[in-house]
Amino acid sequence: MMDRLAAGSALLVCVLLAPISAFAQASIVGAVKDSSGAVLPGVTVEAASPALIEKVRSAVSDGTGRYRIENLQPGPYTVTFTLPGFSIVKREGIELTGSFVATVNGEMKVGTLEETITVTGETPIVDVQSTARQRVLDKQVLDALPSGRTMAALGGLTPGVTASNQDVGGQLGDGVSAGGLRVRGVGDSRMLMGGVTTNTSYRVLTGAYNLAAYQEVVVDTGGIGAEQEEGGVRVNIIPRDGGNTFSGTSFFAFANKSTAGHNLTQSLKDRGLRAPDSLKQILDINPGFGGPIKRDKIWFNGAVRYARAWNYVPTFFNKNAGNANVWTYEEDLARGAASNEGTIRNFTGRLTWQATQKHKFGVTYDPSYSCECPRQLTARFSPEANAINYVITYPNRNIVAQWTAPVTSRILLESSIVSRHSTAARAIASNGKATSLPRDGGVVDAVNPYFSASPVPLVLVLEQSTGFSYRGGPNARISTNNLLYWRSAASYITGTHAFKVGAILGRVPNDDYTFTLDSPMEFRFNNGVPNRITLNATPFREVTNLDADHSVFVQDRWTAKRLTLTGGLRYSFLRIRYPDTVIGPGAFTPNRNIVIAGTNGATWHDLSPRSSLAYDMFGNGKTAVKVSLNHYLGAQDRSTVFGADASPVGRLITSTTRAWNDANRNFAPDCDLVNPAANGECGAMANTAFGSTQAGRAYDTDTLRGWNKRVGNWQFAAGVQHEILPRISMDVSYWRTWFDNMAVIDSRALNATDYDEFSLTAPRDPRLPGGGGYAITGFSDLKPAKFGIPGDEYVTFTKNYGTQYEHWNGVDITVNARAWRGLLVQGGTSTERKSTNNCDVAAKAPEVGIAGTTVLNAGTGATTVGITSTLPASMPLEFCHVPGTFLTQVKLLGAYTMPRIDVLVSASVQSLPGPEITAQYVATSAEVARSLGRPLSGNTPNVTVNLVRPRSMYADRINQLDLRISKILRFGRNRTTAGIDIYNALNSSSVLSLNNAFASWQQPQSILPARFVKLVLQQDF
Repeated sequence: MMDRLAAGSALLVCVLLAPISAFAQASIVGAVKDSSGAVLPGVTVEAASPALIEKVRSAVSDGTGRYRIENLQPGPYTVTFTLPGFSIVKREGIELTGSFVATVNGEMKVGTLEETITVTGETPIVDVQSTARQRVLDKQVLDALPSGRTMAALGGLTPGVTASNQDVGGQLGDGVSAGGLRVRGVGDSRMLMGGVTTNTSYRVLTGAYNLAAYQEVVVDTGGIGAEQEEGGVRVNIIPRDGGNTFSGTSFFAFANKSTAGHNLTQSLKDRGLRAPDSLKQILDINPGFGGPIKRDKIWFNGAVRYARAWNYVPTFFNKNAGNANVWTYEEDLARGAASNEGTIRNFTGRLTWQATQKHKFGVTYDPSYSCECPRQLTARFSPEANAINYVITYPNRNIVAQWTAPVTSRILLESSIVSRHSTAARAIASNGKATSLPRDGGVVDAVNPYFSASPVPLVLVLEQSTGFSYRGGPNARISTNNLLYWRSAASYITGTHAFKVGAILGRVPNDDYTFTLDSPMEFRFNNGVPNRITLNATPFREVTNLDADHSVFVQDRWTAKRLTLTGGLRYSFLRIRYPDTVIGPGAFTPNRNIVIAGTNGATWHDLSPRSSLAYDMFGNGKTAVKVSLNHYLGAQDRSTVFGADASPVGRLITSTTRAWNDANRNFAPDCDLVNPAANGECGAMANTAFGSTQAGRAYDTDTLRGWNKRVGNWQFAAGVQHEILPRISMDVSYWRTWFDNMAVIDSRALNATDYDEFSLTAPRDPRLPGGGGYAITGFSDLKPAKFGIPGDEYVTFTKNYGTQYEHWNGVDITVNARAWRGLLVQGGTSTERKSTNNCDVAAKAPEVGIAGTTVLNAGTGATTVGITSTLPASMPLEFCHVPGTFLTQVKLLGAYTMPRIDVLVSASVQSLPGPEITAQYVATSAEVARSLGRPLSGNTPNVTVNLVRPRSMYADRINQLDLRISKILRFGRNRTTAGIDIYNALNSSSVLSLNNAFASWQQPQSILPARFVKLVLQQDF
């Protein structure tokens, strides 16, 4: 009775607790037969490993002779088969990683239990039951890799994964600069700690800074089951638990500019690159230690890390920064190139407690301090114009707690909770510390860190001809997030079935305060001549409470002979709420002092089916045919159009533009800027609702309420995995991704007849297709009578306008050779193509193709479906259908330890498509008038147009080779590895980004950093 009560109580706790996924759950499965081939039910199968604090997990074969042991930690295992009347069979050398399903069959012979038959064979390398695609980087791989010790850098080494930013040796650091990852067309990259999400927004891989605290990194790229909501890349870091033996590791790495070479070639100089991307300093100190507090009962593990990633970028300080009387940018060559500088301080501690034979608890505490001071500084900015990316994230802490209970050999309960609190403050306070929210209606104490405070607010200037910004800092933001998720699951396991049901409860409140750093105005110049003003109605506050992110899932994996079928269904409920918000006055809204009433945002119910098939083709566990069809939801947070943008504050018009004719060249708008009508030197406001309480955007209620309304994607994959040699497998697969519930931002105040169409002739240029000179048709300009009216943006589904699609198709070929006689090889190729068509939408809503309008990303690229952006250049209607180009990437990594001399040699090779080339041409009003028959509306001096069909032109490929050479020194149980890493060993100067402004067209803006040597020392004891 007490056992039943305990089990019932545990199940209740399990239902009440839970984060968004479990640990990486490896499994051992198989069938047991006698020497005649007859199945043997009732066999006790035990899996023993030093990775298990409980030492052994067990199961009993069912009536078909099959058994299954789930939820196993990564590590080495020995499997033992026991049945009275038969000799004991023991299978050694089984290696489990990630969520790999290892098939271990047993053949038992008649005998006594005193007899033990030990079988030694190669560990299985083909997973014949699961269709999940993942790469596992265990400690052996992590110790051998010449790579930055960041999650984005490690995940980016996976074939098929595209990194938004190319890292070389960890120069990008651990913060937002490292960027996100895309796979199979989906950019919803997520970071998980022991299977629990830590993302709050922006889909970048941040928040896990301490590699010495983790035993392996698992990169999931496809075939994800019902336990996860989104597709895309999942980087799951598995924490170290400690062990029954005290052990530790210590990692040290150092490099600076004196260990780096030079790769700024004359050709790059001739193309306009003034300075290269190059190393300033890398420092990484990361010791960790763990062991038993009480053997077989309580384990601990702790690690600390201090790291710097500082690198020079191809831009210089501005000699005129802080000078209110000067409107030009002048390079300060004496100070040298400016730099991005990221610094991390972190502690990660974990405690594991085997409370009883059945119940295990684990708690991780992970606080950190991050200063990206600055980040994301590029050749497009002078440092003072990038001050909003001077970011201090503190406090920033994660707390993760888990409970698992294999109640019987068939029932497994698990539960976990994750809490994350973080505050990211932009710019700095006058005392040099992080900015903070103002009190009692005051203003933020914030200064531009690149010049002394000026009595005259300095205005940011965007030079239209080059796309370069300088002189002042734009709007900045202070963001606070409080993530909390609970997850619980119960599994019922037999030899032929693995049934799991689970529930997730979550919330992510987000508070954003936007303020003006320097001036609430921004100017645009063209070749030094002012032509446009941007006005900002700051400050304002947006509170986006994702107060319900709940899910229930059910799935079953059923094995019948050689066939394994997996089916699942996930129900997701998401609700966003916005509280009452007070907005005070601003420079251009002096009389504003209002309370914006709170409201409910999106409230969605979604069902996502998951299905897969795996077939052991020859029944020997060496060849598997795999097929999967799954539906995933798009990641939802404050950054999407249904997040902060949909709040009552987010719907207000807080920014507008107006044409400016600075006839007297005093660089001061001689007009009444608060007056929305044309006056003095200023044209009319582009949107007369600026600064008012009139909402500038409305939402189709069909997009905000109901079932299956949330943006999502379908993924289909089919392939074959085959063991070509012992411990070596090859995988060939075709995949296709397509998106559903895509949305568009239209203007209800306008329709297609409110626009006039015009064409342009591309200039003659040998770099353009056919040498240029071709006609481009289908550009649109708003009729003068309609200019300046409130746009009344309307968010609705694209299906209401016709057909819009985005498809991705690709083929992946990968090879995995597990460590064998000192050799390790992983890698492969991935070829993919993105195809889009929005012709129906563009024909009925021409504004979606006009430069400067707010649009929704129809697809991914470096971002995700549903993110708003400003269209940099007008797209003609003839570019509405883009079939795309097949692009191929190659990624390989290998390591070999030379016997006898214990010298490790490893390498990582990447060959990637070059950056896409567009051509953003500034067409004057006079040029346009030749076809349009009139000047551009609103006295607009020019319009930026794209001359090249998207995804048709690319720069040269990016090739990167990284090497490691190290000597292993052994002293009993202790091991010291001393060596060097050589990054960009061939000293390639591949171009990473180009200037697409036609006046500076294809001028390199960043290149691979030059070859550099990093000293590496690691001790394991």
